Amino acid sequence: MAFLAKLPWAKLVAMASLALGLGFTSSALAGSVAVGTPLPPPQKGVNISSGPKAPATYEPIARLQMSSDLLAFGRDTRDPLVLIAAARIMKALNGSEVDLKPEGRAALWYTQKSGLPVSSDSILVEARDFAKGDKIINLLIDQTVATGTPATIEQPKTHQDTVQAGATDVYSVVFNGGQLAEAGVAGDGAGDLDLFVYDENDHLVCRSTASTDREYCRWWPRWTGPFRIEIQNLGAVADLYRLATN
Repeated sequence: MAFLAKLPWAKLVAMASLALGLGFTSSALAGSVAVGTPLPPPQKGVNISSGPKAPATYEPIARLQMSSDLLAFGRDTRDPLVLIAAARIMKALNGSEVDLKPEGRAALWYTQKSGLPVSSDSILVEARDFAKGDKIINLLIDQTVATGTPATIEQPKTHQDTVQAGATDVYSVVFNGGQLAEAGVAGDGAGDLDLFVYDENDHLVCRSTASTDREYCRWWPRWTGPFRIEIQNLGAVADLYRLATN
């Protein structure tokens, strides 16, 4: 996130506009299959390929992570313009909540951390507070509120949960073979989360281990199959996070 601090606001707005303007009508298939879909037959080998020669043109989770980075930076600097950019990206992506449950969690000691899922509306409430009555900024907020949500073929699938201090939350998600697969996690800023992705044969296919609680992975499965997504909390307190997949 440090690179954001070096960018002038004009470039931040340009980044948000680029994210909003590209790829929202992509015809790409969703990376992950619907929750509850029967598992395909197991296969041997490492479930990762080099992907197509042409780069992916639509990466919704990467853009959602950009929104999370902007949100964290805007909160740190108390800058409403950055929060507006974050809200516009999130609103354009129009994610949907899915019913995922961490595997093997010990219910006796688990405590859900309070907090509502972050949304474009909640970000704009923060932006209005930081604006302190500035008429131009409030006009920008009103315009963002009034902006309709574009129709998208592929929406991010999101799930909010709490990972306890020193614990690991584990999810199983089936991704389509031959399609870009994405997974991202964004915490509440309380600590340090790391993200690991393994295929059905326990091969590590992706990891993201920055010193924040915002991590992102992308890969190209060779075949349709389950992947184990691990979210590790290296911090000393519980972290309320959002897991997102394409």
